[in-house]
Amino acid sequence: MHVTLVEINVHEDKIDEFIEVFRQNHLGSVQEEGNLRFDVLQDPEVNSRFYIYEAYKDEDAVAFHKTTPTTKPVSRNWNL
Repeated sequence: MHVTLVEINVHEDKIDEFIEVFRQNHLGSVQEEGNLRFDVLQDPEVNSRFYIYEAYKDEDAVAFHKTTPTTKPVSRNWNL
């Protein structure tokens, strides 16, 4: 199993765009063979902080995930 937890701090003026891009990424990711979990969590105390929690069956599933169309828009630098 391969698990990733990422903290992303987004510019205030990009929060809505970030949420939409990662919503699409979530919808695509959970359909992938080998995906066990994909969560996008917004910090309730810091509105611009998000946590991405991903779990995949193995490294091959992670490698496939990185080639899908829904991952391209999320690869930009969202961090402050």
